[in-house]
Amino acid sequence: MILDPCVGHGIFVEKLIESGIARKQIVAYDINSDFKSEIQKLGVKFKVQDTLLTLFPDSYNEFDFILGNPPYLNKASTYVRKNKVKLRSLYGKINAHETYSMFIVNSIWRLKEGGKLGFITSDSFLTLSTHTKLRKFILNNCLINQILLAPKNLFDNQDVSTSPVIIMLTKCTGKSNKNLRQNNEMKIIPRVRREAEYKNPSKIHKIIQKKYHLLPFNIFFTDIEEEIIDLFEQSPRLEEYVKGFIGMHTHNNLKYIAAVEGTDLAQIFKNRNQKIQEEENKHRIITKKDLNTETWKSYLKRGGADQYYRPIMEALEWGNNSIPIYDIPKNVPFEEEGIVVSGVSSRLAARYMPKGCYWDSNKAIGFIIKTDSISIEYTLGLLNSSLYNYLAKGIINNTNSIQLTGIHALPFILPDNETIEKVEKYVKIILRNKRKDQNYDYKKEQKQIDNIIFDFYSKTFHFTKDLKKKLDDRYSVYRNDQSKIGD
Repeated sequence: MILDPCVGHGIFVEKLIESGIARKQIVAYDINSDFKSEIQKLGVKFKVQDTLLTLFPDSYNEFDFILGNPPYLNKASTYVRKNKVKLRSLYGKINAHETYSMFIVNSIWRLKEGGKLGFITSDSFLTLSTHTKLRKFILNNCLINQILLAPKNLFDNQDVSTSPVIIMLTKCTGKSNKNLRQNNEMKIIPRVRREAEYKNPSKIHKIIQKKYHLLPFNIFFTDIEEEIIDLFEQSPRLEEYVKGFIGMHTHNNLKYIAAVEGTDLAQIFKNRNQKIQEEENKHRIITKKDLNTETWKSYLKRGGADQYYRPIMEALEWGNNSIPIYDIPKNVPFEEEGIVVSGVSSRLAARYMPKGCYWDSNKAIGFIIKTDSISIEYTLGLLNSSLYNYLAKGIINNTNSIQLTGIHALPFILPDNETIEKVEKYVKIILRNKRKDQNYDYKKEQKQIDNIIFDFYSKTFHFTKDLKKKLDDRYSVYRNDQSKIGD
């Protein structure tokens, strides 16, 4: 028995029939009754139902094959908001963020033991931390037969903007099958350019499934070097040496946050204020002298791709009326010297954080060095290196956002004194020049830092020339002009 749980116009059903599958073997569900006559003309069993919400005892372990292209609706959609209580009760312990991820779970439940699933979906569940529980569910209940990254433009003619993946699974549950699942050989096919490459792709990786247990958040990687997997598997986590903290909320940025005069933000505020009539709606601007008084605290709120140094642009009102309004988490070492990392940026962007700073809870994350074995300067060079941009933005989270947990999960090797001194030398040059000129071009120094970090890690994990070329071509700051992501 074969099911398409969200059949739509029946493209998959038509292909099944063309392939010689008997119509009586095919079942189709869809929430939209408009498809009923169209599907019934194909001679298959059709039922109008909300597949995600119609799970009964006899719905489990029912089908031999399930295939389809589930809808890509997120938590902001009308459907998810309308049914969020029911959806959360069914899928909350696994994933209740996007409908396609819920369809994956739902379909695995509906499969018989040994049954197979084939879906084409968004590829976001492969890496995003919000899908960690979904990946664990798949690993604990299935053999992953194949993951194929389909052409990025596959659905352009349908005005669907997503990076699609085709995933094939075999249901394989129970503790007794744990070894079978972990030792299963997966076929992983990196992004193909054309559908014609499906049958004969230029590159195929054969990976044992237990490798997906090694990376942070059980990331389903598709094109990672063995030496990088070894790095994650064998190294301590950055969190053991550098600790990050979620920041605070003001609840009223317009009222309590001001721009510091002479900064880019102050100019933006001035331009906005010229268009605003009501005085209470205007943005506040203070002098640098004001920032050195007890009335104001340095505030780090903005994300963006600036690395190493950026002048303090924002200030936080610090008075008897404002402080009680703020949500300030306890046991966070505000005002200590450290590093701030952008939570929203096209690349991993770490900057020097002077003493006296508070920071936001999302776009800027404050980090404090926990050990005397490394310095702020070395850590800045490390995090801004091409290797760590690859680890953070190419593997852990390839979107413009990165979470505190993702940075904590980065692998880390304690450096020797010679490596520290070499990196510190170039970072100090960058900091000194960027304090004088924010637009200072530090590509020359960054190239040296990238080489030092790469060579140091290569001593243990034997990095290849191909990896170095990949880092230089795709993850180095000197590969092209710096592109900044606004907040």
